[in-house]
Amino acid sequence: MLDGIKNFLMFLNDNWTSIAVILGLIAGLYQKIKTYIKQSDAQKIEAAKVRISAVVLKLISDAEVDYESWNQAGSIKRSQVIQRIFQDYPILSKAVDQEAVIAWIDDQINGSLKELRKIVAQNKVE
Repeated sequence: MLDGIKNFLMFLNDNWTSIAVILGLIAGLYQKIKTYIKQSDAQKIEAAKVRISAVVLKLISDAEVDYESWNQAGSIKRSQVIQRIFQDYPILSKAVDQEAVIAWIDDQINGSLKELRKIVAQNKVE
């Protein structure tokens, strides 16, 4: 019995930094989950929109690569991006005004397309 306690205390002494880091990560994760659960659907949708703004350019460039050989596939690319956004952020399907969400996504796509064209033009010059 005393050997078990001694081994446990030695384990704690040898690994106290790892244990402290793991406990800190668990506490932080718990707080994030608790905060997210307390948010209303509208707040969750706004948070998703912020994240979507950051990833739309990548989704568009992926769609461009997927349909590179198709010159007139704009609507297919748009559908692929919108489908991927709804797949990655299912909270958007809970929005009351789906037309407004899709219009917002279209605005994000158009803005990202302009940025993608600038990047492609800069790469051609170099």
